[in-house]
Amino acid sequence: MNLITDPWIPVRGASGKSRLISPLQLLDEDDPPLELDAIRPDFNVALAQFLVGLMQWLAPDDEAEWRRIAQGQERPELERLREIVHCFQFDSGPRRFMQDMDFEPDEAGDLSALLLEAPGGKTLRDNTDLFVKRSEGTTMSLPVVAQALLTLQINAPAGGQGHRTSVRGGGPVSMLLWPAKLGGRATPLWRKLWINTLVLEGGEPHLEVVFPWMAPCLTSEGGRDVHTCLAEQPPSDIEQALLCYFATPRRIRLHFEPDGVCTLTGQRGPCATGMETRNYGANYRSELFQHPLSPYYMEKAGGFLPAHVRETGFTYADWLLTCEDSGQIRMPRALRTERLGMELRSQLPVDPVWASGFAMDNMKCLAWHEVRFRHLDLDEERKAVVLHEVRAWLDGVDHVRRELSRQLRLAWGASGSGDTSVAERELFSRTEEAFHQMVGELAAMDGVSEQQRMQCHQDMRRRWQRQLAGVALQLFQQHAERGDAAEASVQALERVALAHRSLSQAVHGGLAKKLGLVTPAAKAGRATGTRRKEKAA
Repeated sequence: MNLITDPWIPVRGASGKSRLISPLQLLDEDDPPLELDAIRPDFNVALAQFLVGLMQWLAPDDEAEWRRIAQGQERPELERLREIVHCFQFDSGPRRFMQDMDFEPDEAGDLSALLLEAPGGKTLRDNTDLFVKRSEGTTMSLPVVAQALLTLQINAPAGGQGHRTSVRGGGPVSMLLWPAKLGGRATPLWRKLWINTLVLEGGEPHLEVVFPWMAPCLTSEGGRDVHTCLAEQPPSDIEQALLCYFATPRRIRLHFEPDGVCTLTGQRGPCATGMETRNYGANYRSELFQHPLSPYYMEKAGGFLPAHVRETGFTYADWLLTCEDSGQIRMPRALRTERLGMELRSQLPVDPVWASGFAMDNMKCLAWHEVRFRHLDLDEERKAVVLHEVRAWLDGVDHVRRELSRQLRLAWGASGSGDTSVAERELFSRTEEAFHQMVGELAAMDGVSEQQRMQCHQDMRRRWQRQLAGVALQLFQQHAERGDAAEASVQALERVALAHRSLSQAVHGGLAKKLGLVTPAAKAGRATGTRRKEKAA
């Protein structure tokens, strides 16, 4: 199977029917592909990134030409992908897609290890695979195993000594511009992919750099990393961007049989039946890359690292990652919509950002999360004003979250559970609608004086305080009666009452201070002080 010319990518067309296509069929007019349709959501995200990488290979270094294609006036020259067909052989040949063909072959292991949630070796040895059970010999059809291999290489978590993580470490956040409609019409899949590419310079990319399986593996014994290995000829901007999509941190070789039944789909045909792995694959140091689809944050040492998914998933607090470029946060380069042009930007729906990723604990997969985020499309001056105000709101909700967690633990006492994550998630979910409504109001505020703006900001902060305080106190009452508090002893009731009083103070006076609100008492104090000064004068 060749991943450029053969159908292996599951899509849903305008007719609503699902089928497999090759990348060369993305422009099909009989039943235009609209959406990816894999059997797993993580496969869909991996396929999206793979296809964006192919589109990036085709993207010109001329902004005007790139924009004409983004706006649908022209179409990408998919036939140019035939130039790299030989780099995408999958199940035969001396060089195979994302596989290491250079190490000495040995006995094949279970193919289920390609799936990130599969139990690891230590889990199997200790017999602790309680919820996600070990397989009894997995086989996968060629399309499915190609999707699984791609997903693992893109998200590779820690895997034991010398088993390297992905370019963005284990469990990275991926964010794509993914508008279901543009200008009221369904967006073809190829346009969704294209608007995530960048206009980059760097000349003709070297195949063995951007497609690492085309050369001997850049192993990492002795602490070597990829940049060290390529020091004599450092990758150009375009090579760095492409390498982010096609990096191969894991040394894997698949074993194939001409006939079999896919464990995941039940389809019969050529299958992969096992895999071999080796450690000390390529070491892609995350701080030396900036993946176009990932937000980055500043670490304590001053470098930027890719954001990762938390176990509890995404909240509206993560919305800042989609739109802020500051000294602390870098938004994904693919989300910088100014390159689209005003006409196309005006056609974007309210929630065009598709964010997703695995929450990982080292090599243990905790959860898969994905969400749709709204996009803030303003000029830099207005955007800076909005984000300054929103950061204050988010500081406020973080203050309330921490206080709610602290006071619930006090209310539960020694015998109560210490896990407050459910209440914390509910705090975000119950205030999410109010948050986005206020962001919309803030973004629409234009043509007002500075004094009016300041007054509006104060009014909105008061609304936000009331919203947070009301929800936090409701959640406290719902969750407080756990542990020995449920026994209604005098000591437990006193403890709950004390915790409730402390929380009330924190979400009123404490939160007002956090939000920089001028309280009635403070106003009265200022007025009294002013009168005293006037009288003394």
